[in-house]
Amino acid sequence: MVRNRSGIWAKLVALMVVLGLMVPVVATGVSAQDGGKTIRLHQALYPEAADPQIASASNEIDILSYNYEGLTRLDENLATVPGAAESWTFNDDLTSITFKLRAGLTYSDGSPLTAERFRYAVERTCDPNVAGGYQYVLGDVVAGCGELAGLNSAGEGTPVTVDEAAYEAAKDNLGVRAVDDLTLEIDFVEPAPYFPTIASLWVFFPAKQELIEEGGPDWWKDPTKQIGNGPFQLTGIEQDQLVTFQANESYWAGRAKIDTVEIVYVTDSATALEAYRSGDLDTFQVDPSQIPEIQADPELADQLLQYAGANTFYLNYNLKLPPFEDKKVREAFAYAFDRETYCSVIRNGDCVPVYSWVAEGVPGAIQTDLYAFDPEAAKQALAESTYGSAEALPEIRFFYNSDDSAAQPRIEWIAGQWRDILGVEVILEPTEGQTLVGLRRDPDQYPQLSIYNWFQDYPDAQNWLSVYWTCNATFADRVGYCNEEFDRLTEQGDTEADPEARIPFYEQAGQLLLEDLPGPPLYSAANVFLIKPTVTGYTTTSVDASWPGERVSALTMDITE
Repeated sequence: MVRNRSGIWAKLVALMVVLGLMVPVVATGVSAQDGGKTIRLHQALYPEAADPQIASASNEIDILSYNYEGLTRLDENLATVPGAAESWTFNDDLTSITFKLRAGLTYSDGSPLTAERFRYAVERTCDPNVAGGYQYVLGDVVAGCGELAGLNSAGEGTPVTVDEAAYEAAKDNLGVRAVDDLTLEIDFVEPAPYFPTIASLWVFFPAKQELIEEGGPDWWKDPTKQIGNGPFQLTGIEQDQLVTFQANESYWAGRAKIDTVEIVYVTDSATALEAYRSGDLDTFQVDPSQIPEIQADPELADQLLQYAGANTFYLNYNLKLPPFEDKKVREAFAYAFDRETYCSVIRNGDCVPVYSWVAEGVPGAIQTDLYAFDPEAAKQALAESTYGSAEALPEIRFFYNSDDSAAQPRIEWIAGQWRDILGVEVILEPTEGQTLVGLRRDPDQYPQLSIYNWFQDYPDAQNWLSVYWTCNATFADRVGYCNEEFDRLTEQGDTEADPEARIPFYEQAGQLLLEDLPGPPLYSAANVFLIKPTVTGYTTTSVDASWPGERVSALTMDITE
């Protein structure tokens, strides 16, 4: 499919003028190739840092995942399979792993891709002067990474100058070695049978050291510095507007069916929907407020996709503060939350009700309807609590992000449920987003009650349970949750070599977590997209964030007239 890019931008600009929106100045960039198949993918927000070792947001990772590949990758079932590495082996006690790279690997420019490039990716992730958003993923696992990262006492995202001798010594002690061009060895702090999945993450993407150093802090904004090894090669960047890729002819798994990918940035959802209607976008990230309009349009309704994402939103109790130290009170509030109505009516179908913590499809997830909506059970639980009645409860403050204009009516509806069913009047606490983030980072000021979420980093139950709810986990510590039996079960799952044998431990831990009820699961934010019927060959997964099949279908996605 061939499109005139200037014509598309003319339409978008004209539409923005009609709607009274600011018209951006179009920068000069790399043009799409003449001929071939081009697909145009919508994103709402332009990335802050499309840098593999700094990125943390999905709109950044989307770009990187097309341009690079880690040692492993995820298949259409979200199973971890070989990527740049053709195989890997653990030592006997699972405290070290050896990756064997494919022979003859190259970057898109034909230059050799060796184990040293991946060693540098690990070092850069752990570097205190880089301090990316996902540094912790390696910091708690790779031997020496935590010590190296810890030289930055200023915290995440704050580059500092550290003592040079200590810095060099910490780098020397980092547990990662390029034994030869095809062999990478990594030592762990403790057994880590889940590590091959981590090796698929963007922190392992092998950006070239010399190009990063040559480009400086904003190196990633220059396409000539973003020489990758993924299924596509980034070829053009027009800030706030467009990122362009061409198929990588050197990719080890073969050539993609699409010739050109263009990620188009349109922040205003009304403008983007009109661009999709007119054929100037092949996918569209739907705003929840638009779902009724789309469902009422027979043509668009047939192109609407809604499916659960890899995330869990939950009632975030502070167990250190009354009345939520009482499990029966926690049960009462959980039973009194009508997930079905909230997702289908209050949120227009942009979420999916859930009742267990680990997302469906992740090994270790459990099927349950425990604490499903039950007004009578809610009343009974409150009556059985140490407080005995709504009148005896202390003051309850319900915090929420006031930056989101849609939040107020939703929070009022939830509070109305608790009032009508339990007779509890909670005090609404609208709080600016950054302030709320700050409160959640301070154990002494942690909100009494809110709705919070966990978004999966990688599809392994260790990332859902051990990282979040064990006694020494930051998240659990902040709210005062600790169960030694839960820790014992997750530790067994975390250290068991046999992938199948790990699962029962996580299932038992997940069930115990529900029984303790430190934070009742409520819903999963759904992936809601429009996609043209001319787009084929994609597989939807829960890890999609910006378009259907984004993480697993780069090679197979196709487009026809």
